[in-house]
Amino acid sequence: MKRLTIIVSLLATVLLGACKSEKKINSYSDIYAERPTVIYIAPINDKAERKVEKYPTDIEYNNEINTAKAYLFQTIYEPLQNIGYYVIGPAASQQIAESNEMTPKQLRNGDLKAFNKDYGIDAVLVVTLHKWKDDNNKKIAYLEYQLRSTKTNVDLLHTWVMAVKQVPTNLKGDPVKMSNDTKFANRFGFDNGTAQRCFLVEMVNDYVLRNLPTSSLRRQFEKDLYKSANPNYIKFTWLDGGADVQQCSAEEYESNAFL
Repeated sequence: MKRLTIIVSLLATVLLGACKSEKKINSYSDIYAERPTVIYIAPINDKAERKVEKYPTDIEYNNEINTAKAYLFQTIYEPLQNIGYYVIGPAASQQIAESNEMTPKQLRNGDLKAFNKDYGIDAVLVVTLHKWKDDNNKKIAYLEYQLRSTKTNVDLLHTWVMAVKQVPTNLKGDPVKMSNDTKFANRFGFDNGTAQRCFLVEMVNDYVLRNLPTSSLRRQFEKDLYKSANPNYIKFTWLDGGADVQQCSAEEYESNAFL
């Protein structure tokens, strides 16, 4: 599916607070050592609750969540491919998922070495969608990204993101359709609520995954050793035209995502 291309300069407003960032050589030391090139994206580990469909608004909400889940999966590929990784395609990924009996818990904590032996896969990416929360004029998603080595079972990346999309409202409290949101919705035939969620998860995918080291398949490999790495816990807020990114604590994330 042809997707809306988001110009990277839109993220020029990204901030990481006043704290000193870790360098990639420290945060991603196992990636530089193992040099993974082939990545398998596991099916989304979807823990977000759906509403009991008593009213049309319940059905509408569930449709938004289901579409956003599918869009979350579809938009994982491009950021990884853009930095040189070979990502197992959707059709082959589906076959692997159907032939593999590992649960999401096993994918996150178990032995993944069979993926390397049977398929030549270097790393497995498990993305968990813990929760959606609608809070006044905000749509909030709680996501977790875990990239695991199939050679050593170590975490090559483990990032938790509290993602927030500000939804402007009028004096009556009804959502206002901003021009960028309207263009995005029209391109894919989404309603406004679905477009808000899909846009948010795409932006988070891009922010988290393009921070990984450039693949060893590229001549730029190891030239980013001393560039800044993302924090493990992130609060990502998309405002109109850009992202405000701050480091958050594990306590802040967990108290909102799991309570």
